Amino acid sequence: MPKTKDDNRPATPKEVFDQHAHAKGLYGAAIVRMKEVDELLTGVYEIPHDVRDMKGTTVTQPVLPRAIIERVRQMMAIQTATARVIPSKSGDKEKENATKKERWIAGALRRTKYESKRDPHRDALFWYLLRGRADYEVRLLPDNAKTGKFPIQTLTDDPMTIFPVRGRNGILWYTKEYNIYARELKSDLEAKGEPIDFLLNVDGNDEIPVVEYWDDTYYAAAVKVAGKEKEKDAETLVMSKRHGFGFVPLTEARCMDTPLASAEWASQSIIGPVVSHIKQVYVLASKIATGVNLSYYPMLFGVSASGAPIIVDPYSPGEVQPLAPGTKLEVVPIQVNSSVLQQLMAFFKSEINLMTLPETAFGAEPTNLQSGFAISQVMNATASAVSDKLPPMANAIGDLYGFWLRLYKEFGAGSGMNFSAPYDYER
Repeated sequence: MPKTKDDNRPATPKEVFDQHAHAKGLYGAAIVRMKEVDELLTGVYEIPHDVRDMKGTTVTQPVLPRAIIERVRQMMAIQTATARVIPSKSGDKEKENATKKERWIAGALRRTKYESKRDPHRDALFWYLLRGRADYEVRLLPDNAKTGKFPIQTLTDDPMTIFPVRGRNGILWYTKEYNIYARELKSDLEAKGEPIDFLLNVDGNDEIPVVEYWDDTYYAAAVKVAGKEKEKDAETLVMSKRHGFGFVPLTEARCMDTPLASAEWASQSIIGPVVSHIKQVYVLASKIATGVNLSYYPMLFGVSASGAPIIVDPYSPGEVQPLAPGTKLEVVPIQVNSSVLQQLMAFFKSEINLMTLPETAFGAEPTNLQSGFAISQVMNATASAVSDKLPPMANAIGDLYGFWLRLYKEFGAGSGMNFSAPYDYER
């Protein structure tokens, strides 16, 4: 469709990619921090070698960061959340309408879970704790009228690929990047009657980078097909039109949120503040493991009758090693410094407990010096820290349900799409 002078919609592939570059540029430092958390979670970070040419495992796969995320996710119990529609005015009729909306939302969520085989709230909560952000997107799929599936699609994709641009009153617009198989993109465009010429010479198993643009009125999408040999990448605008929603189809929840404007500090992963601390714990564990590896079997030192020094290899226990007659052996005394490492490790762990969860929250046995009152205080503080992270998620879920209701109101009548959402009265 032609672009007017008051139209902010990207009308060319270059405009789409330019808008995306601006939006993504706002999150440069935030993405770096997200990647640091990823590296910690997967154990992909440098561990200093204490012994030259050391072989074998230098550190175990980190369990603590994933354990913190999973424990908080369990304690937040997001699956128990229910929708509450507040009547806009008094009267039994208004209360009845509000109750009907609540039942429809509950049924729509159950239908979404069944058809997608995913729980959007569970997925969003994982991203919320890991990335420091949970992003809910909604899409309307008119083609689902042919299959009878629920026409509202709810997406909870990786926030590291979604870049909202905020104004004084909320999200103005956002871009999103992802890869899609060429055969899938071709099928989607053919179903919408869009041209597919740019895909004719592309292998169906090739992944095509896609960038989407969304604001409260328009939707646009552009792709970049890799050029062969010395050819330039071909940028193509595959969609640019009004979506008719009347709102930006994105809401987000920010974990450990702050009023700071910078995306780097506006939110943070639950383990973001202690990334370096957790790394140090496993670095120290690696040092202790190295010490065990070097000193578990005693090192024997001796002098033969001819005066030649002999060191018995401690890394071949059980193997017979030849010695000259008259050799006298002595055990080399090893000075163990593990207590210093343990003290340093205890310091880092205490810092981690302060910022995340105390070990008691994982079922660890309390020390003998901890009274029942002290344990109760710790658990109360833990419950308070967890409940503090619920309001942003609750607000985002409320926005999502509001999106559903608005789409139902706008497109439900006479569209041929199946918006029905059976409600289980026994639950």
